[in-house]
Amino acid sequence: MPGTLHQGVLSLFRDDPWLGFDLLQIDRPVIGTPVDRRGEIDRDAKQHLRIKSRYPDLVLVHQVEGQPAAGIVICVEAQKDPNLRKRWRIPSYQASLAEDYELQTWVFVVSFSSRMSEALKAWSLGSPPRVDAQVLDVDTVPRVASLEQALKRPTAAVLAAILHGYEGDLEAARLGVRACRELSEKQRRRYTATILAALPEREREILMGELPVEEQDELWEIERESGTYKVGLRAGLERGRSEGLERGRSEGLERGRSEGLERGRRVTLVEMILAILEVRGVPQDPASEARIRGCEELPTLQTWARRAREVARASELFDEA
Repeated sequence: MPGTLHQGVLSLFRDDPWLGFDLLQIDRPVIGTPVDRRGEIDRDAKQHLRIKSRYPDLVLVHQVEGQPAAGIVICVEAQKDPNLRKRWRIPSYQASLAEDYELQTWVFVVSFSSRMSEALKAWSLGSPPRVDAQVLDVDTVPRVASLEQALKRPTAAVLAAILHGYEGDLEAARLGVRACRELSEKQRRRYTATILAALPEREREILMGELPVEEQDELWEIERESGTYKVGLRAGLERGRSEGLERGRSEGLERGRSEGLERGRRVTLVEMILAILEVRGVPQDPASEARIRGCEELPTLQTWARRAREVARASELFDEA
């Protein structure tokens, strides 16, 4: 599951290593802060000719100073689609790392798939080797009840927003984004981009439209580079294929991508303006909606998007500054 969603989920556990334990109400086995050791493991794997796939997405380790046998290894896997090979890999991860560190070794799986969650539960009861993994999914990670609760532990609110947002829960996603407001700029951007990457297309467009315009521009670039925002790219590929039949595949596809991205952004801005007006309860007359949908100029749409947060009537969007 490469990309913004995958990397964003792992970053939550790098920033908050005990997140899984606390969400599942499991007592922390040791005192201390586990840190990311995956890079070190990869280097050792190359030196010893080990197969890289023997190790999970993220490995966090804490060793108590002066007590070689005291500490913990925490493995984190982010699983978007069902993967039956994990039936054998997860016990292998756990055994390999337990042997390497000679420490208690826990596995947490962030599951976006009900089928994957069900499989993990079945494997924990089936024939050996049994899968001893803690599952974090929509059933085990509840929606955050309030902004006050979300601000107490933003990482928990963001993980809930990602999991429930993936199922189309826009309110959970909104709360997760709001929980990021007091974090550092780097964390805020990374977590917000991860929540957006988890959402279905329609909900993603709505939430993107509710963000400040300058933040939209930042996230637009993040999503375009990572491939999580698909509207413009898909439109570009489709148009590129059509033009490629007439002018040659290479030229047509390149032009199609460029024009499709611009078209995708225009569509996003239009839907954003209408969504903001709707959320704020601003009346929308048919003439105003038609004018918004018919506008082809990106700078004009960006201006209207900023005004949509302040106007009392849709017609005020078009007033001269």
